[in-house]
Amino acid sequence: MSGDEAETLARVEELEEAQCLELLGTRNVGRVAYSDPEGPVVIPVNYVLHEGMVLFRVQPRSRLADRLRDGAASFQVDHVDDATRTGWSVLVRGHAAHAERWEMPPAEDRPTPWAEGGRNFPVRLSPHSITGIRLVRP
Repeated sequence: MSGDEAETLARVEELEEAQCLELLGTRNVGRVAYSDPEGPVVIPVNYVLHEGMVLFRVQPRSRLADRLRDGAASFQVDHVDDATRTGWSVLVRGHAAHAERWEMPPAEDRPTPWAEGGRNFPVRLSPHSITGIRLVRP
């Protein structure tokens, strides 16, 4: 790598948990990840952040619902600016389970799926770890 090339690379900064939570609240689409017998699976979902939990809705009789009724999962959301070659990424690791009605925010603040198909099975991801990075220009 030449000196000129090194000068154009962004610096990686680790984010504090509070910064990660703030960034999670700025988006409404992320990716949930889990493992099934065939290996890792990553699916985009619409979500909201509510009382420190990531909430989203899936089809009740789907593979996704089956895997997320009670088990380990991760969630990632990010933002990339191609023009400046900067951005950020937040990773939430935790336990996914069916969200009870009392755990849901008011109706107007609930996640609203973009895709058709009766996504009326609410899932909550309770974090045990929230980490993030940001790429910044020197």
